Amino acid sequence: MNERIPHSLTYSPTLTKSDFIITQMFFDTAVFGAFVKDCRKWGINCPVVPGIMCINAYGGFCKMTKFCKTRVPAELQSKMDSMKDDTDALKAFGVAYGVQMCQELIEIGVDDLHFYTLNLEKVVYGILEGLGYEVKATANEADAASMVAKGSAWARAGDNVKCEHGNGVVKTIHEDGSATITIDGEDKTLAKGKFEKVF
Repeated sequence: MNERIPHSLTYSPTLTKSDFIITQMFFDTAVFGAFVKDCRKWGINCPVVPGIMCINAYGGFCKMTKFCKTRVPAELQSKMDSMKDDTDALKAFGVAYGVQMCQELIEIGVDDLHFYTLNLEKVVYGILEGLGYEVKATANEADAASMVAKGSAWARAGDNVKCEHGNGVVKTIHEDGSATITIDGEDKTLAKGKFEKVF
């Protein structure tokens, strides 16, 4: 058995009948290519859509790769470490790296790309433009600093959330990750992790 594919995939009738698969985020296109070949070997013939996590900020990159247990190539980690305090350079690098990844994926036969944006569109727009697409919208990340992660869901002012006190609307996100939430007309301040965005 190929060690890159979990044992359960070889016996999964669901995956062999899937319309498509979207992968977890990754940063190594060669590993993705090997994964697709292994899927074909095991009878999984549907499209495998690469999940591309856009690089927007050093802290977010470190948190998400740790949370998702994503293997980060040493060269990429070194590059990220070298510019961790330069937000603009990091976003520019995120665009360039994203364009490079997408071009490599297209070259190995990928027809569709899936971007994990986390509601931060600036780098995605840059990647799309770098691939030759016309982007008619403009990026507005004015509220990016007010977004707080809860698992993989982001909450910001105006979002509906749930907590032990019921459902409410986020009024303010504080720097420590806590939030003031209006529940039944009353404002309550809850610690980070004590509320969750409702989709």
